Amino acid sequence: KQWYQRRVRGSGIKRKHLSDAIPFSEAKKLIKHHLTGKYIVGHDLKNDFSALKFTPHPLLIKDTSKCLALRHIAGLPEQQKPSLRTLTGQIFGKVIQSSSHCSIEDAKAALMLYKKVEDHWDNKNNPFLNDSYWIDVKR
Repeated sequence: KQWYQRRVRGSGIKRKHLSDAIPFSEAKKLIKHHLTGKYIVGHDLKNDFSALKFTPHPLLIKDTSKCLALRHIAGLPEQQKPSLRTLTGQIFGKVIQSSSHCSIEDAKAALMLYKKVEDHWDNKNNPFLNDSYWIDVKR
């Protein structure tokens, strides 16, 4: 019960969602299997990767929280990491996370943001849009 109360406060997960759930250890294995070698788009993914004990190749991570171009488009300062809600609101005029947290809504918002700058994300002429600028890649 204590685990449930700590983990679901902001997640939107309710006790009924967990009644038929597979064990977390099994879910982690499945998730890692499906993500390995794939591009991963999301917002502020470090906590997700930490929970999964998963370290994908840095060039496969498309983390919208680290993209300066999105901050510029949203008219936000470079030094401040914006929330997914703020970026989505500023760029698309769309309100997300208005009641409880919904992982599906977050994933859709992060994908919309990524698509906004996708054509330039890995542009070698613009290091700010290249993930290797944000992550210390061992060469």
